[in-house]
Amino acid sequence: MKNFVHVSVLLAALLLAVPALAQLDPDDDGIGVYFDPSGAGSNCVPMEPGLHRSFLVITHPTSQQAGVGGWEAKIWLEGPGFITGIAYEGNSINFANREDEYIVGIGTPLYNPWMYPAVVVAIFDFLLLEDTAPVYWYIDGVYFHSLPEKVPAYLDGDDYNIIIELQQPTGGPTIPVASINSDDCAVPAEAVSWGEMKALFK
Repeated sequence: MKNFVHVSVLLAALLLAVPALAQLDPDDDGIGVYFDPSGAGSNCVPMEPGLHRSFLVITHPTSQQAGVGGWEAKIWLEGPGFITGIAYEGNSINFANREDEYIVGIGTPLYNPWMYPAVVVAIFDFLLLEDTAPVYWYIDGVYFHSLPEKVPAYLDGDDYNIIIELQQPTGGPTIPVASINSDDCAVPAEAVSWGEMKALFK
């Protein structure tokens, strides 16, 4: 079993013994950085220098009834800014020890019946140093990845043996999932038919 499976199973067992204390990606099992918890606002925004907040959101999880039992991803930003803190949603522990990587076990699966299809799994606080150059956010898989390919992933909250691949809304780890003070905005990658392409030139 993988690291974050172990952590999630351990937390679930502990919790049984005590009381429980841009445009949204249209595809299933997405992961993105957004600047509002619903994921409904833009992931390409202007911002003034200072402290700000972003949300790591799993969108349209196919395990919607059971929720998110854990997740793993590498998240980082490039440009004049840096992450100052992170808060994990739920009863969570980050098991990763490599820079910018997160292997998070969750004792009680996360789900959001009020804001589905957006499930916030973490909140990032960051400091923007200036507004004259863009900042870009990226997501990739972790070094010790659970699936055969190096991709972000999460655990089905109903069965911690099921690991589901997450996809970046913009198409891959080399393309930003969110941008600040940029003219080149990250947008969800969508399939376009040949008929739709031809219609653009009518």
